[in-house]
Amino acid sequence: MADTQTVDTTQQATSQIPVTMPSQKNPKRVAAGKAIAEKRRLAREEQNKKIAEADAIMANERLRKAQEEARKAEAVVEPPVEPPVSAPAAETQTLTTTQWLSITSIIVSLAAIYFKREEIKGTFAKIKAPAKTPTKAPAKEPVLSAPKKSGIRPMD
Repeated sequence: MADTQTVDTTQQATSQIPVTMPSQKNPKRVAAGKAIAEKRRLAREEQNKKIAEADAIMANERLRKAQEEARKAEAVVEPPVEPPVSAPAAETQTLTTTQWLSITSIIVSLAAIYFKREEIKGTFAKIKAPAKTPTKAPAKEPVLSAPKKSGIRPMD
């Protein structure tokens, strides 16, 4: 009874006969595969060399920048001591065109105010004069309003 339960009834896809001779490989394909593998290995080595060179260049650049920043920091901390220099007798400071134009516009505005001062005084006098006189209270005007409609309005 044990034999009937363990018997495998599926068919085997491969032959049970042992292979006496190993399969023959195509020598041209094997040679081509080896050549491709060698080219890939050489390309990987070349790429790794280029990456190493780029890393070295980047490291040198970072080191150079760090040294420059250190020099700048030292220059800020310890400014160079200069011998006292006597002030030059006449140091010229020139103004830009925009500065000259703004100064000119200020002068022109002041001149215009000066020449119109009488007119400005008269305007202030007119503004202040009515404020001193008592104003008459206006008579109460009746408020007119429309009578309100009450109730339900028809819809049109």
